[in-house]
Amino acid sequence: MDFILVFIICLLFLLLLAIAMLFGRPPIYRPKRMDVYCLISDLCEGEGDADQWVVFVGLTILHDPELEKIRLRCYDLELLADGHQEILFGSGRYRYNNVGMDRLKEIRSALKALMDQEPSYRSF
Repeated sequence: MDFILVFIICLLFLLLLAIAMLFGRPPIYRPKRMDVYCLISDLCEGEGDADQWVVFVGLTILHDPELEKIRLRCYDLELLADGHQEILFGSGRYRYNNVGMDRLKEIRSALKALMDQEPSYRSF
């Protein structure tokens, strides 16, 4: 009798799990250009969140090819800092040394130019 009770409970649990996986959706990372601009601006000011930066640099952006190019430039910057070349990780509140921060500001200005070219629309 105990076997049947445990079997039914496990069967219900697996059935609920199968239904959740069937109708659920996978997590999607879709940052907006403004969010990335704010992240880079915060990083330039020394107030950025390192975890958000690592997620941004590490995950591919499929929905916006131009934003993916910006992400790849940031990824290259991160690789240069990791390779201990002219760009180094900074100490204190800034992520990179002066050369790296200048490059990050260039990336931020490129993203700002990209955002300025984006057409504005209003849904009615």
